[in-house]
Amino acid sequence: MNIEERRARVEKLILARMDSVGEMLEQFRNRIPSVLVDGPGWDRLLARARTLPVSLATSGFGFELRLHEREPRADLGLPVYGGSSSAAHFEEWCRSRPEDSSATALLRLQRELGRHKSALRRIAGTKLMLEYDVDPAGAGAFPDPGIFLAPAGDGGIREPGDLGAMADAVAVANGRQPNIAERRQAERLFLAMPPGARIGNVGAFPERPRALRLVVTDLGTTSELTSFLDRIDWAGRPAAVVPFVSDMEKRGAFASLAASFDVGPEGVRLPLGVSFFVGDMDWLKHIDPWMELIGGIRERNHAVPEKLSALTESWCGTEAVFGRCGMLLVVTGIHHIKIVLSHDGLEQVKAYVFLLVLPPLTTADGVER
Repeated sequence: MNIEERRARVEKLILARMDSVGEMLEQFRNRIPSVLVDGPGWDRLLARARTLPVSLATSGFGFELRLHEREPRADLGLPVYGGSSSAAHFEEWCRSRPEDSSATALLRLQRELGRHKSALRRIAGTKLMLEYDVDPAGAGAFPDPGIFLAPAGDGGIREPGDLGAMADAVAVANGRQPNIAERRQAERLFLAMPPGARIGNVGAFPERPRALRLVVTDLGTTSELTSFLDRIDWAGRPAAVVPFVSDMEKRGAFASLAASFDVGPEGVRLPLGVSFFVGDMDWLKHIDPWMELIGGIRERNHAVPEKLSALTESWCGTEAVFGRCGMLLVVTGIHHIKIVLSHDGLEQVKAYVFLLVLPPLTTADGVER
């Protein structure tokens, strides 16, 4: 049995034995440090996750952790991979909720991405990423998720019009009409990107003020980033980015940078997110490559020390877990760390961490380990 066959088997087991993402989270509660998520933050996260089908978490999930705040809370990120059993399950879940405008919009978007001759599929592939804001103090109805598309690796964004098509698709999925001025601002940003940079994600949050979230990846140096900010007339002060990022560059604390922008009809707004990546792989399960960056954050008192310690001591790694679905391999790690700048300085530090669920390894004698 190859890895894809084992992956499909695990997927079917999870779909058969759990109903909600909340049930999945509960399986891993003791592997989520309480200093990172606990109390009202955990309760509200679990309540949100219980409203979502487990098909969104059969391969894993991600947390956005606010390292600059003492409150132990997290937002939730969940993927949908087109063509999988989980995607079909999620589509059925969306169809069963015709009164839910968000589910209906997601269903339409999935169908468009699933059409082999679709122009959007050629540009964006078949993957969706959903980001759920979770406010521990919130009450009542939960906000609809942010919806993100990533350019397909074998085609992707070849010209400004491709980015515009993704922008329009995201707008419609968020229940909004496409905006020509917003699209033109996004295309202008695309044309200003330095050589080698690329669009990593395109998305929007329906519950926030209207804006298109663009993530530009593969920026190599501080000067490349600040020159880019100058060219796109970012609403902040590019020099404010320099102190921390340039110091991390001197320390060799990152391999590449990404910049996250909110783009409106009037241009590129505040704030700015600068994400740090430490390797060529997106899913690093080892903590060592992150230590220089975490050390720099700690030295400048930009984050809660206990949260940084929890990341370094108890998040990254691989272990076998026994639960309702038998033995699984669980991989935890840091995807990227982001600082958020507004006006003249650094205001937030966030870690984007993941938990991947994998089929157990099989030895040469066919025994799963």
